Amino acid sequence: MASKKIIIANWKQNGSLRSLYTLTNQIIRAIKLKKIKHSIAILPPHVYLPMLSKQVLSNKKLKNLSIGVQNVSAFPDGAYTGEVSFEMCKDFGSKYFLVGHSERRQLFSESDALISKKVSRLLSCNKKVVLCVGETLAERNKKLEKKVISKQLTSALSLLSQGSNIKTNNIIVAYEPIWAIGSGKSASNKDIYNTHFFIKKKLATRFKSCKILPKIIYGGSVNNMNSKDILSIEGVDGALVGGASLNAKKFIEICSSI
Repeated sequence: MASKKIIIANWKQNGSLRSLYTLTNQIIRAIKLKKIKHSIAILPPHVYLPMLSKQVLSNKKLKNLSIGVQNVSAFPDGAYTGEVSFEMCKDFGSKYFLVGHSERRQLFSESDALISKKVSRLLSCNKKVVLCVGETLAERNKKLEKKVISKQLTSALSLLSQGSNIKTNNIIVAYEPIWAIGSGKSASNKDIYNTHFFIKKKLATRFKSCKILPKIIYGGSVNNMNSKDILSIEGVDGALVGGASLNAKKFIEICSSI
């Protein structure tokens, strides 16, 4: 039997309340029907979190479906206009918090320092962080991908003290080669394996006193046609799914592909 994976649906800035409510219902029914055992999380836009959270949490017997958020403030409640704190999100049962997605880094100029603050704050409050790392095409062409990823990991974890009681099972690293996101072109199986192995070594060094290392998942044009191959690669603990997760049939095919 295949090991249990983590499959996360990032819906980004897409959908309406009606369409996402329907999509969530379709996913819930399919998980029950197919008896999918993998851990599945949906990350809707913040504005729809209250309604969809109620929808997910009302299915109390469905233990492997969770809800999360695509972004979160680095600060506690206060005078931060337009921000959404994790305290607000946890009122709606948010379990996963996506941090450092390439679109946040590139389109909204989120710095490594800001991402580090988010990671530190969430982990100190015992929340599950999905930390995104990955290189651009230009960086890959210059063979800088390992240097870039190493810097992103080191910076993101820099505020965690070595002697802290941080639970490493609350850390999920999502490798998302930026050039593959939304392009329809995934990294090769060999590239995915090599990069995940590199990340694992970095994490093993950073958390050398911990028995459990963070999970590492892959994101970058994951779809129902390539998910079986990707999820079968050694060292791939799951997937971060973008566009394909907006189609219930495709998303469930991904979740049940292994």
